[in-house]
Amino acid sequence: MKILIVGAGSGAHALAWKLVQSDQVEKVYVAPGSPGTEAESKVENINVASTDIPGLADAAARYEVDYTLVTPTQALEAGIVDYFNTRDLKILAATRDASKLEWSKEYSKQFMQRHNIPTPKFEVFADFASASSYARDRTLPLVLKVDGMATGGVGVVIAHDWQEVDATLDHLFSTYGGKVVVEDFLVGEEVSFTVLFDGTNYIPMAESRDYKRLHENDAGPNTGGMGAYSPVISKALTQRIIERLVEPVIKAINDEGIEYLGFLYFGVMIDPAQEVHLLEINCRLGNPELFPMLERLDSELAPLLKQAVNKQLHQAEVRWNDKCAVALQISSAGYPEKKRSGDVISLPDGEQQARVFHAAVTRTDGCLVSKGGRVISLSASADTFEQARERLYAVAQKIHFDGMHYRKDIAAFNAD
Repeated sequence: MKILIVGAGSGAHALAWKLVQSDQVEKVYVAPGSPGTEAESKVENINVASTDIPGLADAAARYEVDYTLVTPTQALEAGIVDYFNTRDLKILAATRDASKLEWSKEYSKQFMQRHNIPTPKFEVFADFASASSYARDRTLPLVLKVDGMATGGVGVVIAHDWQEVDATLDHLFSTYGGKVVVEDFLVGEEVSFTVLFDGTNYIPMAESRDYKRLHENDAGPNTGGMGAYSPVISKALTQRIIERLVEPVIKAINDEGIEYLGFLYFGVMIDPAQEVHLLEINCRLGNPELFPMLERLDSELAPLLKQAVNKQLHQAEVRWNDKCAVALQISSAGYPEKKRSGDVISLPDGEQQARVFHAAVTRTDGCLVSKGGRVISLSASADTFEQARERLYAVAQKIHFDGMHYRKDIAAFNAD
């Protein structure tokens, strides 16, 4: 089996690492890849940008890959799946229209509303005055979201006072244009719940909880995620999410005639009464959520994804372990507002207690150098969260580059 992964970040690196564990996999190509993917056995980087859709299709055809995986959301919005389909190339991802469930918050929220899927009350506005006026009739805090693409978590702000509401609305309208969603804030605990869907059948993946804020104790701005852990919830809550959110969304997708293939990742809020609410739908694997997911997956990933591509998930048998898995993101100085780059990275040599994945890393003059944002991702698993944390942070302390930052409290609830 030969597979192409589109992407250059730590998600692409982690997928490549997991895929090559299967004896069925002959080669994994990554476009454009990173120094980390280049170092993995049976993995080859291809010098094709993740935005070059015709070039990616040419590579998939030239190397005769069994299927292609996509990690950047921007490629979905740009229509990579639609183009691959015109060339009869197998690709496990959503079409541009289907992925609108992620890249348009307005469309996604109205989709949930149409199908009576529990979600926080919201309204969508095209101008500052209307949004600000509506906000004054709601209760603080409020969640403010850009309608379109804004990667790295910077398009979502929880505003706690009226000055912050107006400042954020002004910033979102002036920076991104388009529309803004004003949404009620729900109190509770968030869970990232992912399924693999072949258009008819679906397989639930291991759930996780991520840490969106930059600093410890959930302080600082929203980010793309600073860490995650799994497992999170009981079997009863898992079943509630499936019955009240996952299956209604899948039914709604089919009822609306949306042709969907790939991952569906649900941002779920569990309120104090243990009721579940759908905050958002993403059409890909989450990052950092995929790291603990892959740590807990005992089945081979490559044949499972091939079954999805061939719409044969009804034949799949997936095994998960009971390990406690933890992931950590190490970011550059200034993240998420600014992306400082060009810092030389020092990584530990040899076998480590945690896995090291390259996120925003390049090689210059023989040295690993940061490209800004989330630079290095780590994952580890053990019998307890305390042991997994010890492994994770032991490796984090051996990594060095100027301005590096990471949270010290990922999965810290059970560490003392």
